[in-house]
Amino acid sequence: MQTFSWTGDQHAFLDSPDVTQIGGLVLGRLGGMSQSGQTKNEDGAVLLTGENWEFLLLMDAHHSADSARLVAETFLQAEPELRKACEAASAFGQVPAFVIDQLSQPSFLEACRDVKGETACLFVFRKDEYIWWLSTGDCLFYLFHNELAEMGEFEQNTRHFYEWIGQQNAWSLQVPSYTTGTRQLRKGKNRLFMTTDGLLECPGLNMNGQKLYDLLSRMDDDVFVQRLLSDLKSHFVRDSCTFVCWTIDVSEEGLMPSDKL
Repeated sequence: MQTFSWTGDQHAFLDSPDVTQIGGLVLGRLGGMSQSGQTKNEDGAVLLTGENWEFLLLMDAHHSADSARLVAETFLQAEPELRKACEAASAFGQVPAFVIDQLSQPSFLEACRDVKGETACLFVFRKDEYIWWLSTGDCLFYLFHNELAEMGEFEQNTRHFYEWIGQQNAWSLQVPSYTTGTRQLRKGKNRLFMTTDGLLECPGLNMNGQKLYDLLSRMDDDVFVQRLLSDLKSHFVRDSCTFVCWTIDVSEEGLMPSDKL
């Protein structure tokens, strides 16, 4: 059982790629290259692990890291209740309800109005052979598996623009704006990957789901993360880049069409 939290105002990692292992999770961070004009890092991450589950929050803020720090602190303060929800037999009912409740609290919405800037937020919860995600903004979550790759499926969510949490807040709208989903993992090795958009928008790298899958299928998680960071640095990326990779092996057969049984 581990807890990890970081925002870019604590350590920017400018010009300095970093790979950190938290349990089975591999976190990669690069604040961007100063020679390309980068001066700060406004990304953030909160990672919680349990015996058979992980809860992750990835953030990409702008105008300041204040909004990312507020969201991180909000969920860290509620960690005991969050862990209880993750451990519950009905976790896939309780965890989504908990996240939505935290983001909808009047006190949280009021605090958001007082911060400088706003952040994209991507939540991912994995327990046993199922995953749930919720996204406000433009971070991406990928599920890599050979059966899905054969069908051209990699991204689990779509990047959405003009959608944040913070001073300008999609959760303060009359109808909150976000996307969410729940998936069954496939039998065998499932490679899960979350990233801020710095990786996707790096000039000259032209990264996409197929390229990420092809690269990851040839190496372990830590080597994959190190390779991405090396490529970003060699392309003099300006935007901050933060991503998490981990592998889940599933023994149960996934849902199959009746004519294939």
